[in-house]
Amino acid sequence: DKGRAMDIRPSDDALATQSHPFIRIHPETGRAALFGCAGYIIGVEDMDAAEGMTLLGDLYRWQTQHAFQYRHKWRAHTLLMWDNRAVLHMATGGYSGYERLLRRTTIGARA
Repeated sequence: DKGRAMDIRPSDDALATQSHPFIRIHPETGRAALFGCAGYIIGVEDMDAAEGMTLLGDLYRWQTQHAFQYRHKWRAHTLLMWDNRAVLHMATGGYSGYERLLRRTTIGARA
């Protein structure tokens, strides 16, 4: 994808169709979180395609409400960390013209 700043190379396992619950319980906090990323979900089990896509659209609009958003203002030497089990991450820019160094670190077991 020419619009991406990074090259994503998923494994065969990552490309395989998987089933996941809509609601996940965070293992440390015990809080419920809506799970899913609109760009990767292809349907909803036990729903016809149109109904499933309508539900997914509704859930995505809920997840991305302004009231739930944190927007970071980048500065030199910034380190930002988040827990993907509890957030929906979306890069929105704001760093054009600056060199960026990104390192992904995965800590702990899979949720």
